[in-house]
This record gives sequence, C-alpha cells and structure tokens, in this order.
Amino acid sequence: MKINLPDVDTLSDYYKSYLKYISEDDLMEALIQQKEITTEFLKSIPIEKGSFRYAEGKWMLKEVIGHLSDTERILSYRALRFSRNDSTALSGFDENTYVPNSNHAQLSLKEISEEKTALTALTILLFKNMNKDMPDRIGAANNLQVSVRAILFFIIAHERHHLKVIMEKYL
Repeated sequence: MKINLPDVDTLSDYYKSYLKYISEDDLMEALIQQKEITTEFLKSIPIEKGSFRYAEGKWMLKEVIGHLSDTERILSYRALRFSRNDSTALSGFDENTYVPNSNHAQLSLKEISEEKTALTALTILLFKNMNKDMPDRIGAANNLQVSVRAILFFIIAHERHHLKVIMEKYL
C-alpha cells in the first residue's frame, strides 16, 4: 500500500524541520529502501569507529545507532496505538536520558546494527499491514496531535538526519 506524505499543515514545527530529508511521495517505498540503505551503510562502518565520539560530551557512534532504534521503537508503538484508534494521550521521551541509560556503549556495533535492521523489518510490516484509513488516524503524543502518516514520515526523516550526521562527523 502506498502511503503519501502528510499534509505539511498537519505537521508540528519540529516535524516540519525534517521536511528536507524526504523527497519521495510514497513513504512505504521510502521506508523499505531506507532499510536496505541503512543496513548496508552500517555494515560498512569499521568496527573501531563504534566507540568514537566526535567531541567531548557527544554520543559515541554506537549510541547514535542505538538512539535510532529507541526512537523508531517508540514511534512505531505510537503508530500502533493510534492506528487502532487508541485515544490515550502518550507522553514524550527524553533521548538524553535514554542514551546514557541504555546498554549501547557495551554492545558491539554488529549487535546494535542487527537490532536496527530487525526493528525496521518489523516497522515495515506494521505499516504494510494497515488498511487505507489507518495512516490518517490521529493521536496525542508529547502534548501534540499527530497522525500515523506523520509518524511514518518522521521515522524515515529522523533516521536520514542521523545518518547524515554520522557521515559528516563520525566517519
């Protein structure tokens, strides 16, 4: 099923700041392609770069990849809830609390990369198995109204943003 981009007017200002990362008009196809691109990219990173930080106080590369998984997992959960018409408001999350409290620094780059690949495969199935109405369902997260479609948009754009940062500052 094709899932079009969300209407820009329905996006929060934060989500709008990520519009530059999406040029496709089919988010499902973009997610499928992004999984392959990210999987191959992560395989190409030298093992010794896993613990690299480009500046003091910045996350190590393994933590950035772990952050991608944490964020995708949380956003997918929101998409699941909202696609099922769950109207319970969901809280936000603080990435700066999650990362230091994760185990990503102790895991290998390979382990973290495998988790990311497996997680995205599940995200693809979640969205692929939705009917035509589900992407337009809306819920509240972090005190904002957001559609399932907008969540899918952000999953892709957020990953592309961080891959760009990895290429520019870590490699």
